Order: sequence, then C-alpha cells, then structure tokens
Amino acid sequence: MTSATQVGTSEQEGLYPIRHVCAETGVNDVTLRAWERRYGLIRPMRTPKGHRLYSADDIARIRRILELLDQGIPVSQVHRVLSSESTRSEPRSSPRNATKSSAPHEHADIGRPGVAPHTLDPLAETLYASVMDLDTGKLERTYARLVMRHGWDGVHESAFLEVYRRLREESRHTSDGEIRLAVFASWATTAFADQLRAAIRACEGPAIPCLVLGGGHQQVGGMLLQLACARRGVQTVSVFDATSPEALDTLVQHLHAPALVIHGSSQLMRSPELPRVEAILDHPGPRCYLAGSAALELSQMEHQREIEVLPRTPLEAADHLSRQLQP
Repeated sequence: MTSATQVGTSEQEGLYPIRHVCAETGVNDVTLRAWERRYGLIRPMRTPKGHRLYSADDIARIRRILELLDQGIPVSQVHRVLSSESTRSEPRSSPRNATKSSAPHEHADIGRPGVAPHTLDPLAETLYASVMDLDTGKLERTYARLVMRHGWDGVHESAFLEVYRRLREESRHTSDGEIRLAVFASWATTAFADQLRAAIRACEGPAIPCLVLGGGHQQVGGMLLQLACARRGVQTVSVFDATSPEALDTLVQHLHAPALVIHGSSQLMRSPELPRVEAILDHPGPRCYLAGSAALELSQMEHQREIEVLPRTPLEAADHLSRQLQP
C-alpha cells in the first residue's frame, strides 16, 4: 500500500487528485476519507499543502474494496481480507511476508470454516451492547458518548448501520431479536426526529418532499437520510404515506421544490402503497431521487419524470443530494 508521504510537484506524475479518483471509481470523497481515516484501507500521498494524491495501485485497491463490499463483507473486515490476500500473494521466504504474518491484526481464523464472517467494529459493538438490556436510557447515553467522541458522521457512516443490519437479521430468527429491533427502531426514530427539528432550523433554500414509506423499523433509514441531508443544509419535508400524485403536486408547488425523494425498503415492493408510488413515478413532475433498498426496483418501473437512484448508504445519499441541490 502506498505510504502517506509528502511529495513535491516534481514527483506528482502518475498520481491523481481525489476528484479524479471519485470519477474513476464512483466512490465519493467523503467515503474515501472515511476509508482512510477510520479503517486505514488506503493511504494516499500528500502534496506539501496537504492535498491527497492517489496512485494507480490505490485506485486498483479501491476497486477491490468495492468488490468485497458487494460480496457482503462489512467495511470493518475489509482491511483484514486485503491483508490476507496480500500475504498469500507474496513468496513464503519474503521478509515482508514474515512481518505481515506476525502483525496483531492478522488472524489465521479469517476465512476458516466455522468462524463467523461478520463481527462488529468497536463502535458498533459498543452501541449493540447497549441495546441488549432493552434500556433506552442506557442506549441514549451510549449513543451520545459515541457521537461526542467520534463525531456524528463517524458513528452513522457505518457503526449505526451495522447494528441496525444485525438487529434486522436477528429479528428474523428469535423473539428476543424481534423485540430488540422494535425497541432500537423506536428509540432511533424518536432521536432522529428531535435532531431533525434542530438541524432544519439552520437550513436555507427550498425544501423538498421526502416520502418515507413503510412502518416501524422500515422508517429508520429514511429518517437517517433526512437528518444527514439537514446536517448538510438540505431541508426535507417528511411524508409518511404514499399520497396521490395530485396531492404531492400541491406540496411540491407550495414548497417550490426542485425535486422530491422517495425512500422505501424492499418490503415496499409487496406493500399496498406500491400502486400509489407507481402512479407518482409515472406522473409528470420534478426529478425524483430514489433511496433505500427498493430504489433499484422502483427505478425500473414505468415513469414520466426524471429518476435518479441515490447511493446505498444514507450519508452517501445525503452527500449526493447536497451536491445536486445546493448552489
């Protein structure tokens, strides 16, 4: 991996600025910085002024990271998989190989049958542990402490979502998991609603409608998306039921909204709300951004308005909306 060193302008041939890497790989700059700072997945060089410069090897590594994420490997485990691949690709007699095998973060258990492939990173583990007692007061205190220590984005870009995914999976198998998910989702939507009211007060410019479809825990991702948007200066107006296209037009015109957002989980595709969503998509109007796990399927339906599928994670989606909608 490229070491993080200072380079002069005469040494920059073959190195690329972050905007080039974003365009080349489809990964936004916020995510690249998080992969660097939080997970140590990439180490770009720096100009004397501190600007990041990426090599062709860095770009290849980023593409490999995307492949691993698409295979379902959590971002917190990608470093160990990459290190394991690097170790296997080097000769056994290589001194560098010997050094790698003794590093504390290299475990022989990676990939061994019978070992759980998904373990939470420390932030997520702390948050997950606070859910186990079904004590929302303890959960709130733990969450607040993590946000103060690691920053709002630092908690929500991965750790919060990892806990949410794990609870959803556990809810499918046990009654304990089901109630933990219900308690967590109720706490999260309430906490996000409180934060959203405060964040929106600092927003400027036109608001856009955001349809957050589905009940219970299905609203968590949509609420997180709206809060991330507000923290980036994009104001949304929450709508929790699929209205008629004409009713939505009334809201769009009242807000002078340049676009609207529809957030839905995969369960939306089997929901009684689906026909109304289809009608909204097939009705002329401003651009519609689609978010959530149902976004790709919704984008393939008949539509008259311009459609754009947002990145998968709420923070990445909010970054994209901020760039699109703010001058």
